[in-house]
Amino acid sequence: MTLSKKTMNAQVMQQNAYLFRCPICSEAMEMVEQSRLVCADNHSFDLSKNGYVNLAPQAHVTKYDKSLFEARKVVMSSGFFDPVIDALVKRLDSGDNQAVVLDAGCGEGTHLSEILAKLPGNILGVGIDLAKEGVAAASKAYPGVIWSVADLANCPFQNTQFDAILNILSPANYAEFTRLLKPGGLFVKVVPESGYLKELREVFYEDKVQKEESDPVARFAEHFDAVETERITYRFPLDEGLLEPLIRMTPLSWGASEEKIAEALRIILPAITIDFNVILGVKRAG
Repeated sequence: MTLSKKTMNAQVMQQNAYLFRCPICSEAMEMVEQSRLVCADNHSFDLSKNGYVNLAPQAHVTKYDKSLFEARKVVMSSGFFDPVIDALVKRLDSGDNQAVVLDAGCGEGTHLSEILAKLPGNILGVGIDLAKEGVAAASKAYPGVIWSVADLANCPFQNTQFDAILNILSPANYAEFTRLLKPGGLFVKVVPESGYLKELREVFYEDKVQKEESDPVARFAEHFDAVETERITYRFPLDEGLLEPLIRMTPLSWGASEEKIAEALRIILPAITIDFNVILGVKRAG
């Protein structure tokens, strides 16, 4: 008998309920009737029809809507991110076949799903995001992983439970990530570099001066040991039909008029520049 996606997700959540702590009172949680997570103080969180759980007690509205995640899945499924995924898999492949990996800012789940598929062993994947639409899409497309709506500033997990945390093109919360990682645990952050999507930046920003971000490597090194960086740069061919979802998925187009978006869609763009910095560090002792 084929299990439903909700059942598959509920089973993996039940088997690993020890990971969770209540986002309201920080008490331990358990799965009840494969349908809800309940803490010792009786705060209860129901699983959705596809088996994700919303552990962000306060409602949050984000700019990341269903159409954005649909566009992102189209782009990511094209191989757009493959060199980065391969680099992450290489770093995460520690030989620990029972590792627990958290994707903090998982979006629609494509990155984590591809990484888990390439890692050997029985790796447990956990994906969290504040955007409900992304987590809903992830739980529907990639069952067998723990998916949760959650706030990075109040992660609903017990201390020192994760072997590795991924933070891909997403804000970080260093205090929370340090709390969640096991001693010697690995934190991997992917940030855009100056060349990332430069062809689209030229359209949407024109002559505007872009705000420079603070040095992410220096900030990273304030919190983690054995810091390494790897620059990954390549040109990705844009097949017909890929430009529009690429534009729709990127914050570059936020605030742009439909006329400006239409202008970008008329561009003949055979390839796009991909430029990332992968920053790695180990949880600091003590």
